[in-house]
Amino acid sequence: MALPRDLVVLDTETTGAPPGARLVEIGALRIRGRAVAERFSALIFPECPIPPEVVRVHGITDRDVADAETAAEVLPRFLAWCGDRPLLAHNAAFDAAMIAAECVRLRLPVPENRVLCTLRASRRLLRRRSHSLENLVRDLGLPPSRHHRALDDAGHAWRLALHLLESAGEEELAAALGRGRPLASYAPDRPRSSGRIGFLLDAADRGEALDIDYLLRDQRLVPLRVTPRFLFRRGSSLIMEAFCHRDRHYKSYRVDRVVRAHACPDAAPAEVRRPTARGGI
Repeated sequence: MALPRDLVVLDTETTGAPPGARLVEIGALRIRGRAVAERFSALIFPECPIPPEVVRVHGITDRDVADAETAAEVLPRFLAWCGDRPLLAHNAAFDAAMIAAECVRLRLPVPENRVLCTLRASRRLLRRRSHSLENLVRDLGLPPSRHHRALDDAGHAWRLALHLLESAGEEELAAALGRGRPLASYAPDRPRSSGRIGFLLDAADRGEALDIDYLLRDQRLVPLRVTPRFLFRRGSSLIMEAFCHRDRHYKSYRVDRVVRAHACPDAAPAEVRRPTARGGI
């Protein structure tokens, strides 16, 4: 199979690792033939603070996304822009898992686009100590630009693919990329609905607020009002993402620390507070 001649090269910047992290930026190139035909770039308000250690990587702050659209607004538009084209990225499993998790979180259908990875290809075709995109750009003498910003890194990934195509040939590159997995295969599984988990899942499906007693790490029990949205596995723990009515943004809670929960039908709507002029949420 030849390298697709109609595809989308993409990159994402996030608040952390999927499935619990949120998108803060999507950048993508639509490729026709071997030329860039269109570009897509959007900052995304993640509905929670961006951790300082992540800001140090990509430089995107709470203030930068204060007026940006949410993933619920950006992602459907981006997926429609991609159509059914194959998706290409460096360390594509990360970007695919981020997009698939956001789809599940937002109750959007997860597309079946094939996902191809330049990291996989470079490991098969190049003898390098490091296959990070930043090091490959430097070591291979590819055109320099910013790193850890989505549209720039999508460009780096595409120029890396062209370099591999030129150095190894189309047949070798296609074999190194493989057929790819469908984007939907990266989606997190829905936890089994039973007992407390079933109650929380039902609340998430209905968008229903709950009053809970939550056990902190120091063993203090605190009352909280939350609106669950998404339950997912992180290692051996089951995590509930929920809107915190006190702090007015989304947080993660360990389900095994939810001691008590009951519905709160008179709760105020879950409206996320945007960052202030000083940068915090």
